[in-house]
Amino acid sequence: MDKMSGTDQGREQRKSIVIPYVNRLLTIVDDVILIWVALGIIGVAFLLMLEALTDFIYYTQHSISHIISDLMFVLIIMELFRQVMRQINKHAFSLNPFIFIGVIASIRGILLTQMKLGMGEAEWESAVIQLGIHAVIVLVLVGGLYVYSRVRKNEND
Repeated sequence: MDKMSGTDQGREQRKSIVIPYVNRLLTIVDDVILIWVALGIIGVAFLLMLEALTDFIYYTQHSISHIISDLMFVLIIMELFRQVMRQINKHAFSLNPFIFIGVIASIRGILLTQMKLGMGEAEWESAVIQLGIHAVIVLVLVGGLYVYSRVRKNEND
């Protein structure tokens, strides 16, 4: 009773022939999409750099906060780009880039809030609360990075 009928064997054989081609096609589609995403990320980073350059050329008092904001945002975008490149190169998934993105974004928030506070564009109480929240986020993410690194190190040992 273990033997399959001739038609069942034929179906199994066709499936075993088709599946590698379907897997290869889906892998190619995945790679093409990832490449387009990577190119889009680079394009956005380039546009932000141009915007920062125009803020620098047409300098006003408020340009500094925009320039720093744009440059920090470019850092965040480039961390995303690195993660997409890891996917394209089929490297193992890592939380590190996302933790770095969170830290950079929180530091960006701290810098922008401090600049707004220094220029008198923000209320003292809300700005101090925002600074505290961003600082706590940085501490939590750095602590998470430490724990994550220790766990990964123990897994590799």
